Amino acid sequence: MPPQYHRLAPALGLCVVGWATLGGAACAAVPVSEPKFGSAEATAEYYILAGEMAANRKQPALAAASFLKALDNVPDAGLAERATALALNAADEDLALRAARRWLELEETSLEAREVIARVALRKGLLDETYEQGAAIVRGHAGGEDEGFRHVALLLSQEAAHGEGALAVLKRLRESWSQLAGAHYAVGLAALRFQDPELAESSAREALRLQPDSREALLLLTGVLVKRGNLEAADQVVDEILKDGKTPAAELRLGYVKLLLDGNHYAHAQRQLDLILRGDPNNADAHFALGLLALEAQNADVAETHFKAVAAQGARKADAAYYLGRIAELRDRPDDALRWYEQVTGGNQTVDAAVRRALLLGERGKLDEARGLLERQRRLFPPLATRFYLAEGELLLQANRDEQALAVYETALQQDPDNADLFYARSLAFERLNRIDRAEADLRRILDADKDDARALNALGYMLAVHTERLEEARGLIGRAMELDPDDAAVIDSMGWVHYRLGNLQEARSLLEKAFDKFKDPEVAAHLGEVLWKMGDKDRARAIWDAALSEDPDHRVLRETVDRLTR
Repeated sequence: MPPQYHRLAPALGLCVVGWATLGGAACAAVPVSEPKFGSAEATAEYYILAGEMAANRKQPALAAASFLKALDNVPDAGLAERATALALNAADEDLALRAARRWLELEETSLEAREVIARVALRKGLLDETYEQGAAIVRGHAGGEDEGFRHVALLLSQEAAHGEGALAVLKRLRESWSQLAGAHYAVGLAALRFQDPELAESSAREALRLQPDSREALLLLTGVLVKRGNLEAADQVVDEILKDGKTPAAELRLGYVKLLLDGNHYAHAQRQLDLILRGDPNNADAHFALGLLALEAQNADVAETHFKAVAAQGARKADAAYYLGRIAELRDRPDDALRWYEQVTGGNQTVDAAVRRALLLGERGKLDEARGLLERQRRLFPPLATRFYLAEGELLLQANRDEQALAVYETALQQDPDNADLFYARSLAFERLNRIDRAEADLRRILDADKDDARALNALGYMLAVHTERLEEARGLIGRAMELDPDDAAVIDSMGWVHYRLGNLQEARSLLEKAFDKFKDPEVAAHLGEVLWKMGDKDRARAIWDAALSEDPDHRVLRETVDRLTR
């Protein structure tokens, strides 16, 4: 502790031995008296200094408490605001409420202080106080009372765990403004958020009774009707809105489509999109949405038609190019895919397009070009560096450059030392290099942080089944993964392989056939073929291997299995 602060230690709640501060039991044994100063300003200065030191030591609750003591001596709204923020950061609701109340005393017009009080009071069940702040926000809102109600509804809707209290407050507020359409609209908005569609519908209809031309209330009613599955009535509401001739039809129908898609009403959404294209054949948003729906239905031809219509316009061209690249990959046209991905120079899919482009380059033997692309992406998007390192490592593993892949993961972990995906990827590299102890350590580190990580459970169990005789331990790990993700083909394959190693051939065959039906992966094909071979069904084993080799002739596990058993 610097000499100039040593004399302040008692005031700052510290105990001192020499120049070192002690905490815990050592400090508890040292009585610390309240400091005495000659003026309120001096007292405030000391507590402000105490708060700053606590904040610097990452002790937000202590900092907030110190600032509140300073506020007992000097009125400073800015200091109260900071105390509130620190208390919220410390998740100390009592302290946050005290600080926010003091902030509001010092700055009566502070909307932010009222918001904090309303939300924290709601969490603590102090509904009268939440109501008081909500009413003040409604009365004083710069946009008028309707906007004030919307503001309160959106504010309280953020408290997902306190829907019952939030709705009780909003309904009470509505009683005080019963003839205001915005009050009923706000209750309906929150009721929809808190899964009370009946209240949401009655509130929306009452808002429309009071204000029949309210477009927002009509849209809310549409959303409620979709939520309740009453699509015919929702269609009627949309048609009613469009009767005024003022609302852009495409814009409204696109909003309606989003509600339908959120509710998984895909066929109904497609009909609305078709209606948009009848009136506006070049509408890029409608073509894009229809393209996505066609992809979901695995109709690549229809999807391609819609995405090409988007790509020809400019609006959303980059996103369309990305999906056209995906379609080209599905059709095994890597050159076309690369050309489309090169056109993704902006939009939502920029990063994924770069990764997919790099993987395609790697598959075509252009490894240096692929790695250069990923390095440029790391420089362009530093927060996403881990994703690009993972892609580079995958490229190197696919090219059987296991040591280089390991070096990439080591570099990435220096920058992102707790990333589970990196530990998982590095475990694969260690396994490929037959460093099983290191691979196991990485997977166990993931499980130490999350004992229910099905991916790590499966990987560790499978690795033990392949490389060790710890077969019962492997079966236990994979069994837990199956409990967590019973339909995952990779997990089913792992359990089949454990049973094979244990000598349970019939059980192994049943599981591996199930896995292969779900996922025609070369490694699953290798496992199923080996079990069939051992059971004497060599013709079927060869047929499965031949089909898999035609798709991936260089797959390491498949190639090793076939060579070992047939030579």
